[in-house]
Amino acid sequence: MERDILLERLEKKLAEKEREVEELRKLLSSNTIEELKEKIIKEIEERYDLKNLEAKIAELSKAINSIMDEILYIKSEIRSGKKKREIVEVDEMTYAKYP
Repeated sequence: MERDILLERLEKKLAEKEREVEELRKLLSSNTIEELKEKIIKEIEERYDLKNLEAKIAELSKAINSIMDEILYIKSEIRSGKKKREIVEVDEMTYAKYP
């Protein structure tokens, strides 16, 4: 008898919890989730000003590329200068041996 009463109470609680779960599912439909995602993204963009940060990153990237180009240019100039010096030194040595 007590066991039947206990089972009956547990079944009622289970049915109540199932109703609650169903209500929560309705509340969190896919539309609601999408709306929440959009709100979160918008809030993050406003808070951190992502567009401004993206523009700064692009600007820094261009500056770095420009600096790298200049470094490569200077490096090539230095290399070509060394080659010229080596050629001059070889020519001087050649003339020194054969006056």
